[in-house]
Amino acid sequence: MRPIKRAIHLDFHTMPGIYDFNREWDAAVFAQTLADAKVCYINAFAKCNLGFAYYPTSVGVPYPGMKGDMFGDLLRECHKRNIGVSAYMNVGLDHERGSRFMDQTKLSRDGEVITGDRTSYGFRQMCYKNPDYRAYLLGMVQEIARYDIDGFFADCMFNSPCYCTHCLADRKARGMDLYDPDTAVEHAKLVWLEFSEACKEIIGPDRYLILNNLPYYRGRNLHTHAEVECLPGGGWSYDYFWPHAVYNRTFLKKVVYMTGRFQASWGDFGGFKSKASLENDYYDALCTGTEVMVGDHMHPARNLEPAVYRTIGQMNAWIERLEPWTEHSVPVAEIAALTDTEGWLSTTYYGLARLLCELKQCFEIIHVDADFSRYKLLILPDTLTSTPELAEKLDHYLKEGGRILSTGTAGLAPDKSGFILPQWAFDFEATDNSHTGYYHLNKLDDPKIYDMDYSMYGEQGVLFRARSGESILAESVKAYSERYWDGFHGYFYTPPEKKTGYAAAAISGPVGHIAFDIFKAYFVSASYPHKALVRQCLAQLLPDPFLKTEGIPSTARVTAARNDSDLLIHVKVTHPEVRGKTDAIEEHGYMKAGAVVCVRGAYRHGYTAPDRQPVEIRPEPDGRYTRVILPAVEGYRLIVLN
Repeated sequence: MRPIKRAIHLDFHTMPGIYDFNREWDAAVFAQTLADAKVCYINAFAKCNLGFAYYPTSVGVPYPGMKGDMFGDLLRECHKRNIGVSAYMNVGLDHERGSRFMDQTKLSRDGEVITGDRTSYGFRQMCYKNPDYRAYLLGMVQEIARYDIDGFFADCMFNSPCYCTHCLADRKARGMDLYDPDTAVEHAKLVWLEFSEACKEIIGPDRYLILNNLPYYRGRNLHTHAEVECLPGGGWSYDYFWPHAVYNRTFLKKVVYMTGRFQASWGDFGGFKSKASLENDYYDALCTGTEVMVGDHMHPARNLEPAVYRTIGQMNAWIERLEPWTEHSVPVAEIAALTDTEGWLSTTYYGLARLLCELKQCFEIIHVDADFSRYKLLILPDTLTSTPELAEKLDHYLKEGGRILSTGTAGLAPDKSGFILPQWAFDFEATDNSHTGYYHLNKLDDPKIYDMDYSMYGEQGVLFRARSGESILAESVKAYSERYWDGFHGYFYTPPEKKTGYAAAAISGPVGHIAFDIFKAYFVSASYPHKALVRQCLAQLLPDPFLKTEGIPSTARVTAARNDSDLLIHVKVTHPEVRGKTDAIEEHGYMKAGAVVCVRGAYRHGYTAPDRQPVEIRPEPDGRYTRVILPAVEGYRLIVLN
């Protein structure tokens, strides 16, 4: 299979009635535009959201007026230039089919086949359990698989429940409740997996396969890789990509950052966010050890937009020069945050990833079923459920010298009666769903922290006491009252009253606990004391982190990776700015020379890549760290140590 790197995801969803469809289309020009932009791979259109096919199908509906075989021609011309091609096919949406055969659409519990915004794209979804739609769809997959494609991209695999007669009959046959909403969702997932397995069988084992919207962890035996779809300005936000990248890379061999060239979101024909903005996404891909894919949408009457691909070509030429160092590198991670999700992470992990990035920690997010042994510290965040199986793994991990930080109700037994293991050497009192808690930091050596009570900005979670001699980092402070309505007053003003005697954060040996949902609260509030409290916990639980920094702002990102012979330090200083309702990047950030990254270990040489300019390095007095004095950084720099 051709490698997926410097890739394009090309939408081509074409409304009926384009009178000059394909006016300027030329497959050779199309492919040469990609080659000139140093594109190595593309997800290209075989069947779009509207249900139109772009090849001469005998099963589906070709776009009216299409001449020849657009998909076959572009595939042939791309392969001439050694550009890999995955066939894009929308399987969850097919408005041509759905409007002609309404019985093949999903039926809501209220009997609706059309819901939501009818001027958008997802107002009518198709039912994979319907035998006629399934046969039609798999027939098109078989047609496409006969081409010499490198992969297959199945889009819009929604798992919304369906109440059509076929789905109801199937639930009944499985002994499932017909109308329970949770059961209906679970049934939709089963139908979805069965269809995915059928696709996998047709496509075969030697091609790439993405089943978009099938959560990557649940579909890890079906997906060949992950394409993390994230248009930062198009509804995902800049906080979405990083946690999903560092999660997916732990169980799939390749992760690709699918960003977009759009100012808004998919379908934005007239939007091209600034070059600096797109470069920032390339930098994020480098920092997380992922490949990059740019989303685009081709005009139905024209060819690829030359201005867009000139810009992409400049960026691809630059990143190509870094590939001798980065292409086979492996990110360094010594902290792992646990999750039990099938694939899509909650805002708890957005806050966690942002906070740990700001602290320049080397971390990943891993599933609770993963191997813990390669990490020095585990984080059990906020509301993670500690099952007996997880408790057994954590007990073994601690006995082997590991360390744990838990927050909120994570670390409690499933019945919330107490901490799950004796290594949580605290006295548990009760859970507490207070929304107006405060805490007081005991250590005030940070100049940005003051001697005052700070709001938790979230649910308190746990009331616990540290035992004598244990390290209490913060004390819990109660408010005068919760927010409530007494019939006369709405109790909105709830100032702190007094310390409760409970700990807000404490450490006992290898285990630390923070009493409230600090990561979700950080995502909501960005409260600096939350970050300071986590930093204090990490300073005790992980006193010798892989990276330590001086003079680098919190908005910058610093990560490490290894290739066969070198240690790579990625330094990114570009970051988004809030402009009205949009996070935007118009120009690159700048950091003057002289900032420092201290790297655990001894290194003799340092230089920048790809230009191989020497970088000043010297050992720390204790010999345990190497001090790297950074040159000026505009946007991004790669430092190589050996």
